[in-house]
Amino acid sequence: MPEKGFTAAFISNSGKTHRQFNISGWKLHLIRVILALFVLMVSAAAAIIAFGFMEAGEKDSLRDEITSLQDSLAIRRNIEARLERIEMNLEQLGEARQRIENIASTVSPQIDSPE
Repeated sequence: MPEKGFTAAFISNSGKTHRQFNISGWKLHLIRVILALFVLMVSAAAAIIAFGFMEAGEKDSLRDEITSLQDSLAIRRNIEARLERIEMNLEQLGEARQRIENIASTVSPQIDSPE
């Protein structure tokens, strides 16, 4: 029964040099393992690239969400600044009211006397 394997023959352009390699036995198994690993790596690379392309649309939606969150943050900061100005105005009004009440309490009310 013939041995399983194959023969690789290399012939130069001049046709004089002839090299021939018989690949069988453990060499054949080694080549099969190397080819299987190569196919596995190419398949994994193709799957990773395909998954990356599928996720590209999701990245766009994440960018849109980030942009909207940044806009919301800017609006929130604007509202906080306005609230701080309103609080300062309220404090000033409270101080003015307190001064007016102090002045009003120190001035004795004049009772209109009938003439």
